Amino acid sequence: MNTSPSTWSGPAQPTSKPHAPATPVHNNRAWLWRVGLEWLALSAWPLALLVSLKPMLLRFWQWVISSWSSVLGLSVTSTWSPTQSSLQWAAMDDGSFAPSSISLALTVSGLALLWLWSGSCSDRMHPLKSTLRALCVIHLSACLVFILAPASFPYSVSKHLFALLDMGYGFMLAIPPMLALGWGILKVPVWQKVLVPCLVLLYFALMLPHKVLLHAWVLDNFSILFMPLLFFCFGSLLDLWIFIALYGWLASLASARPQHAGRAAP
Repeated sequence: MNTSPSTWSGPAQPTSKPHAPATPVHNNRAWLWRVGLEWLALSAWPLALLVSLKPMLLRFWQWVISSWSSVLGLSVTSTWSPTQSSLQWAAMDDGSFAPSSISLALTVSGLALLWLWSGSCSDRMHPLKSTLRALCVIHLSACLVFILAPASFPYSVSKHLFALLDMGYGFMLAIPPMLALGWGILKVPVWQKVLVPCLVLLYFALMLPHKVLLHAWVLDNFSILFMPLLFFCFGSLLDLWIFIALYGWLASLASARPQHAGRAAP
């Protein structure tokens, strides 16, 4: 029987298995601290700038509203109150502008026709149908208030315009933290992280008084029957939609990169 020789090379050496890397808790904490400090820095200085410039901003809004009010012939004007750092409103007839019975009847008839027409829309136009019916419900509620208890309507034109600017300024205070949380974490140059919040705030500083002027023109030329519709659909909700659209556009610009930059030539 042939046996193959075997050689003995000594005791077997234990094979060392690579250990799984430990969870980098320290690195995660350092990253969280860095992100938190960056968010705080990117949101704190625009907030401080906005708060310090509030009197100048309100004076600018007062100048824009007063200038356009005289051009458009609006009976709603604004005056600057330096003691309270706010705008005070004055309107003819105490801002009543109550709708007449004829306008109420025409409005209710128009809402009924719009509701019936939206029911004939196809499923493909379901978002438009839902939006139109939501607007009809809001506007119909205002009509019912003026039909059943017109004296209990709580707002005047002055209060409505003051609330718009007050909520608009409050929304501007929320813009720097939101942009620091969304725009600040994107891989963009530092100068863009600093410049973009200023440009967004500048846009809203120009847009808000003109939106208030549009509300004043509608209420002055029609009636306060449209006030709930303007408040709920074209007030702070419109500001939020505009902010989301601006952020989406900015994020798309930041994420756009050339696709073939790293490919070598054949």
